[in-house]
Amino acid sequence: MLKIYGQARSRTFRVLWLAKEINLPYEHIPVSINVEGAQAKEDWYRQINPNARIPAIDDGGVILWESAAINVYLAKKYGGSLYPQTQDGEGRMLQWGFYIANDVEPPMVAMFQHRAAFPPEKRIAAIAEEGEKKLQPGLQIIDGQLGKTRFLQGNEWGMADFLAASVLYTLFAMKYDLSKYTKLAAWLSASCERPAAKEARKLRE
Repeated sequence: MLKIYGQARSRTFRVLWLAKEINLPYEHIPVSINVEGAQAKEDWYRQINPNARIPAIDDGGVILWESAAINVYLAKKYGGSLYPQTQDGEGRMLQWGFYIANDVEPPMVAMFQHRAAFPPEKRIAAIAEEGEKKLQPGLQIIDGQLGKTRFLQGNEWGMADFLAASVLYTLFAMKYDLSKYTKLAAWLSASCERPAAKEARKLRE
């Protein structure tokens, strides 16, 4: 059985959501991080992920880390119609997956950390404001695409949407004001209210 390592309240959430989305049985092994004596720093876990980060998986002896790579692998192997069935569709999935990871997630995380995640005494308003400023062009691009196609994947919700929504869940969770991006707001809300997403959210919320 697939083993998923990591706390649900982390990027591991993305893998748990994907597993539920494609009805894939798994064993969840919580691994602590960012605390004193974190399990992610222990030798046994470093044998699984030498970066000492989460998540990681063991799929019958196939060891992988990095959440996006894990999810693309699992969706392609087990995901049926969720994974694109054409090369064009696969390209679209990879385009949005890389774009979200490279251009959208870093400023979003900086904003989130310094507005919500860090203890008040460790938050730096200037970093949060800069992150928010850098985030806006990315949100505008996604909103613009959703004004042209119903979903990022095209006519149906697919892996491009999953990869983007599982990252942008952070905005949904912190109730970030997306009123300037109406298409994005509606798409993200609908994505995070999917039955599989709601099941995964229960594990972290």
